[in-house]
Parts: sequence; structure tokens; C-alpha cells
Amino acid sequence: MPETLDFTEILEFKNIINKKYGIYLHSHDACSGQYFSFDETKNGVQQFTKEYFSVKKLLPVFADDGLSFTLERIELC
Repeated sequence: MPETLDFTEILEFKNIINKKYGIYLHSHDACSGQYFSFDETKNGVQQFTKEYFSVKKLLPVFADDGLSFTLERIELC
């Protein structure tokens, strides 16, 4: 089941990405869930995104284009 972020969490991550990589992160909310997309990709942005959300026990699942992703809860056994 995809996880969602609240508005404050989204703004925090958007600001970090913009400052660190100079790229814009879009957030999309729809009945089917929440997903995120970058305008462009830069070296290291996917790895940073994975590391950032791993602390929150979330796993970004990127689409084939490498620009869009959803968040899944990491289940610990």
C-alpha cells in the first residue's frame, strides 16, 4: 500500500531537493494515491531520495523514467 506524506513533510523534502540539486519536485494527490515527480534527474538524486526516506522507514519506488516515484512502507520482520 502506498504511503502518503503530509503537507509539511512534502514542503521540507521539496526545499531540501531544491537546495541540494536545484531541481523542482512536484507532488501529486489523486484518489488512487500520492506520487512525486522531478522535472529532471541529476546524478545522485535517486540515491539521496532513498537514503532520506529510509530514515522514515519508507522506500521510494521509482518508475522506469527515473523521475516519478511513490512511497512504500518498509516492513521489518
